[in-house]
Amino acid sequence: MSEERFAEVILKLHDLIVPAVSAEGYELVDMELKRGSRRFLLKLTIDRQSDVPYRGTAAKVEDEILVGAVGIGDCAEVSRIVSPILDVEDVIPVAYDLEVTSPGVNRPLKKPEHFRRALGLDVRVKTRIPVGDNEIFFIAKLAEVGEESFVLDVNSRRVEIPFRIVGSAQIEYKF
Repeated sequence: MSEERFAEVILKLHDLIVPAVSAEGYELVDMELKRGSRRFLLKLTIDRQSDVPYRGTAAKVEDEILVGAVGIGDCAEVSRIVSPILDVEDVIPVAYDLEVTSPGVNRPLKKPEHFRRALGLDVRVKTRIPVGDNEIFFIAKLAEVGEESFVLDVNSRRVEIPFRIVGSAQIEYKF
């Protein structure tokens, strides 16, 4: 499959999967289509739709209300929802396996709203180009989140990072 065709497949998959999982109360956090040794792998990372701030530690806070975590039953349900759609639409022109998973405790931060829900937590960020003092890797407290960028508190120094240059970001969970 050419790179151009691969990109088209990803866009079509996104357009098919997001409405289906959203209608059932889930959010598509991430979607990966990878070439494997024998088959492709379509990996969907899901979460429950919510605006409750993320947790960054295993320590329990008094009177804390937690939103239920995504479990194996949720993953199976989303798989049952998505599989027939993929079969009927036949978007992926090669053999593939479907994997549905939760974001886990070190959840990826993909969208500005994910960053907003992680405000005040320690995050791990890798940028595609150097920022600040010519750095590309940070583990720091997420201090601010704007429309186009976010600010990390790196050893009492503020570093602003535009969303467009983020290679990867996730919560740095403390056990």
